[in-house]
Amino acid sequence: MRKELYSFIGLLTLFTSVCAAQPGYQGKKLSIQGSMYFMPALVNANYSKKSGLLTFNTASEASLDYVVGKRNSLGMSYRHARTSNLLGEGKEGVSPDKVFTNSVGIYYRLYRRDFGNIAPLGRYLQMGAGMMFNKVIEESGTTTSFNMYSIRVGLGKNRVLFDRLLVSYGWEFAYSFTGFNAEGVLGATYYYKDEAPSMAQYRLLRHSMLNLKVGIGFLAK
Repeated sequence: MRKELYSFIGLLTLFTSVCAAQPGYQGKKLSIQGSMYFMPALVNANYSKKSGLLTFNTASEASLDYVVGKRNSLGMSYRHARTSNLLGEGKEGVSPDKVFTNSVGIYYRLYRRDFGNIAPLGRYLQMGAGMMFNKVIEESGTTTSFNMYSIRVGLGKNRVLFDRLLVSYGWEFAYSFTGFNAEGVLGATYYYKDEAPSMAQYRLLRHSMLNLKVGIGFLAK
């Protein structure tokens, strides 16, 4: 009897440890989420309002995340934002030149080794990169398209409610550049003050440099 009891305890311990080692929250590894990035536009106007404490730079994002380990996940994202271009020096208000950007990105999340943390639950460090497809539409109607790249680093936290609902918040730092060319290792940004595309590059750099993030989604499976 004692032998059977020891065997049962051993099997129970093994089963518990194996289940605990499985990645995902209750076995759910795939999550889909919508997020909003925002920060007060203190320096430049946004799409329709002049700069100020109650004027915000914003960007919306849809992301797909898949847990690949107990403390790791990989994901891809699509992000959209719009803003106004820079005004000349000494001018105030909202520029009639509008700037639009759509970007696709990939990222890697590393979750902290805190008690109760298991991907996708808990605090994490996120590192990623994106490609931005941009255009500036000038007041005259002239449209110029250009691409940029971005490197992104952020900290965040995920919470799971009702075993399915995923809520997240955090912040992100991003550096955007035009590429590797003869005008600089990280490309030309705001080299020509009177050219709308160059001014738009600089505006997008500021727009995405530092943002707070809130998101909501669900664990798919």
